Amino acid sequence: MQYSAMKTIGVVAKREMAVALKSKMVVGTMLLLILGAIIAPIAISFFSGDDEPDSVAVVGMEATAFKDSGIDATAAKDRAEAQQLVENDEADAALVPAENDGWDLLSKGDTPAAVTTTVNQIVSSQAQATALEKLNIDPQELEEATPPTTVNQVNLEEEDGTEQKMAGVATVLIGAMAVVFSIMTFAGLIGGRVTEEKSSRVVEIILSSVRPVDFLAGKILGNTIIGFLATLLILGGGAISIAASGLASDLELDYGLVAVLLVGEILGLLFFGSLYAAAGSMVQRTEDLQSTQAPILFLVFATMYVPMFGWMHLDATWMQVMTWLPPVSMLVAPMQVAGGNLSWLGLLASYVLMAVVTALIIVLVGRIYRRAILNNGRKLTWRQAVGK
Repeated sequence: MQYSAMKTIGVVAKREMAVALKSKMVVGTMLLLILGAIIAPIAISFFSGDDEPDSVAVVGMEATAFKDSGIDATAAKDRAEAQQLVENDEADAALVPAENDGWDLLSKGDTPAAVTTTVNQIVSSQAQATALEKLNIDPQELEEATPPTTVNQVNLEEEDGTEQKMAGVATVLIGAMAVVFSIMTFAGLIGGRVTEEKSSRVVEIILSSVRPVDFLAGKILGNTIIGFLATLLILGGGAISIAASGLASDLELDYGLVAVLLVGEILGLLFFGSLYAAAGSMVQRTEDLQSTQAPILFLVFATMYVPMFGWMHLDATWMQVMTWLPPVSMLVAPMQVAGGNLSWLGLLASYVLMAVVTALIIVLVGRIYRRAILNNGRKLTWRQAVGK
């Protein structure tokens, strides 16, 4: 029977996916992340504040004066009743005639600024209407004779689209968290699996019938697929929850950038999955795996923390450099696009560079894997593995 590299890779990939789905740790982590993505928007919506309008008890004025003001007005018989409504938290404030002239605005603590402003406007409007009636002046004629008093706000920085940019940056930050967790979970699995197979000598039997590079490619591909699908479930659960909780109208998420991040995640899973496989092949025991994985963890944390701490400094020189430095660039480049500092063509160039570096890493890892996987002596360092 003729050997088929593609068939071998496919079989190994399916096996890796099946093993991952049978792992309680992997399934548990996936469920926790999906539940977190679903619960977080609901919790934010629940605790985001009171949507009920402010309320005012009114004495000596028609409650209809507050119509279309955004404040619920309730008529009270006298000052004592209005004060009781405030003390019982049935009204935020009470507008009552003062003992001398004018009005008193009663409240527990400081009256909300929005309530004070609205009440002052309504009192002034009512006083003007009373004065016009006493002077026998037609309000319509006064309105026609009064010059326009509307003040239009003109933001000289309105054209820079700051709010839209921040929405895009927020999209990248949210998506980046899901991407990094996926990489840490599923790319990290490969190293442990490779070491287990090596220590149990199972890999010696397997490699007697398949080529090491094909076996490695299948392992990386299988974990990349399962990691990508898990991220889709996490983001899908979050998107459904955002829509159901009503936050979709308040959040201006850029779903185009989410698609870009998913492409970046595929590159990231291939990049880090390959490195973890090499780290696993360099040791004989699982206890020694931590020492060979330490440099990879440094890269993972750099990929995660640079966007987290650099999103407010997108114009800084060091963040511009990170746009072109794999693997950090897979998250920083979309963030620079969102911030208006990088064109879509620039993003494509950054991702092409990331893909080229990933391909070179895979080639290097393939050489390390072939040399180290059947080496049952002492563990190798990265310098020894690369220079061997």
